[in-house]
Amino acid sequence: MTPATGLTAPLSETDTRDALDRFYRDGCVVVPGVLSADECAALRQLTDEIAPQSPSFVIRNPEERDIAFTRLFIREPIYSLVQRILGSACRFCGQNVIRNVPGQAISHWHVDDILEYPLPPDVPRWDARVRLPIIWLSVQVALSDIISLDDGPTEIVPGSHFSGRLSPAENPVFEGRGAEPVFCRAGDIYLFNHQIWHRGRPNTGQRTRYLMQLQYARGDNVAWRCQGAARTPALEHVLAGADPRLLQVMFGPPQYR
Repeated sequence: MTPATGLTAPLSETDTRDALDRFYRDGCVVVPGVLSADECAALRQLTDEIAPQSPSFVIRNPEERDIAFTRLFIREPIYSLVQRILGSACRFCGQNVIRNVPGQAISHWHVDDILEYPLPPDVPRWDARVRLPIIWLSVQVALSDIISLDDGPTEIVPGSHFSGRLSPAENPVFEGRGAEPVFCRAGDIYLFNHQIWHRGRPNTGQRTRYLMQLQYARGDNVAWRCQGAARTPALEHVLAGADPRLLQVMFGPPQYR
């Protein structure tokens, strides 16, 4: 069950190290109970209100709708975990809410954007002792329980970010490990390396699945993902009077080094 209050502080150093070790090893790690049940309910309601205006079940740019979406970018322990991976200057690079009713999913196996670290055919994988640079990442925030295969969980092939290859179209396996579902309760988060082979399993149950994506990029990189949020009138209105740290995450310029 999601805690009544959720989490609002960084994890202990031991828990942080354990989470990051698993993230780097498997490409994904669940951190339970970050948002409270009330927070999840409020965000689902906001999502339901804006969903009719979206052309698809992936609702783009919710940060322009309500600060309840946007302030999650500096919510602990999310923010401090991301800073440990991307650096203290990490920046907003996108936000979505996936609201898929039964029968909807992004069900093809893929990596996001492009394959960033390809290998030639005669090199079987990247050395697991190497932490490949991460330019950007997603923090997935479960706003509803995703606790069975019928709920349409994200499926990943653990460790496949070391493969240096795109995912096979069907039944992907990397070093003996096949697809594994990411089960979580409303309020749980999972840090997610977008280079692992993954998909959304089809939602075959009776419930709508709500999953928010907070996307952060390194603040010291010139890639397009690292330019921060566009200063649209809608977003400027939402962020009027916001915490200065949030303004820095959303709009701060890249730091070139």
